[in-house]
Amino acid sequence: MYNRVKEIDEAIAAGREALEALEDAADSLDSAKRWGVVDILGGGLLTSVVKHARLGDANRALADARAAIRRFSRELADVRELADLNANVSSWNAFFDIACDNWLADLLVQREISDAAERVDDAIGKVKGAVRRLEAARG
Repeated sequence: MYNRVKEIDEAIAAGREALEALEDAADSLDSAKRWGVVDILGGGLLTSVVKHARLGDANRALADARAAIRRFSRELADVRELADLNANVSSWNAFFDIACDNWLADLLVQREISDAAERVDDAIGKVKGAVRRLEAARG
């Protein structure tokens, strides 16, 4: 009994760690989206650079989340597919956005940011559900 409770507690801790990192990534992606709107509406080079810096923040948070999800997924099969999460903007679009800085590049990058944000939101929901199920199993 003790080992089972300990294993569940360790899985819950890893799930909470993953949630924290995913929420950090979601915050960074929200910031990138806001900067993206400013960029679309006429921002300049600095706006593009800040937007891509927020994407970098999101990717660092997602790297932390992937590590926690790998630990978490050892216990839970339903979160294994989340281990490949990323917030990457294609290198071509990133270059095009910063070098050319036009509305088309801004829109392309904005779409990629929105797609990444949707994937992160989905991952948050799955991890929260799995943690709730573990907490219920622990009693």
